[in-house]
Amino acid sequence: MIKDCARCPALCASRTQIVMPTPGPEAGLLAIGEAPGQKEDEMGLGFAGQAGKTLDRLLVEHGIAREGYGRANIVRCRPPENRKPMKQEVDACLPYLADFIEETKPRVLLLVGGTAAAHFVGTGSLARRIEMSRSPGGTWVDPLMCHPALRSLAAKRGLLVVPMPHTSGLAWNRKSPCGEPWSEVGKRQIALAVELAQREG
Repeated sequence: MIKDCARCPALCASRTQIVMPTPGPEAGLLAIGEAPGQKEDEMGLGFAGQAGKTLDRLLVEHGIAREGYGRANIVRCRPPENRKPMKQEVDACLPYLADFIEETKPRVLLLVGGTAAAHFVGTGSLARRIEMSRSPGGTWVDPLMCHPALRSLAAKRGLLVVPMPHTSGLAWNRKSPCGEPWSEVGKRQIALAVELAQREG
């Protein structure tokens, strides 16, 4: 991806810089979020804001430091006012993520939040996607359900994903449809992703 990509006019106007993905150790865990936030946009680093720090802290509890996992986003530029990326923006940027996954070959993709999950495992409630991932453990991406930019990759090498709630304070402190705090659900999903990454190794 070129450093001055201009495929999305609105994102070009709102960003400070393109936030490139960071690979983790070979064939490990890759966390994928929706888009860079303000802090990420300022620093040029993925998962650098408060939500990213929450994820860092939870992974450290499982023995994985920040440099021990990869980080990427569905789109690489901050949307205006932190809105969700538009379809045409996702369509323009997601092929770059597919290329990054193909190059770095992570074992497990930790999908942080509903937007990331939707593009890999299809639309529907995040709670349902999380429930499906827990038995027998993780979800293999169905090429027919994921975004077109990911279909070839999913069909060729398989993509093992674990969806989880977003770690932003707004989402993390709410309750899931079953009444359980999203924070507890998220902790379990992180533990599952780490277990699968180690098991697959």
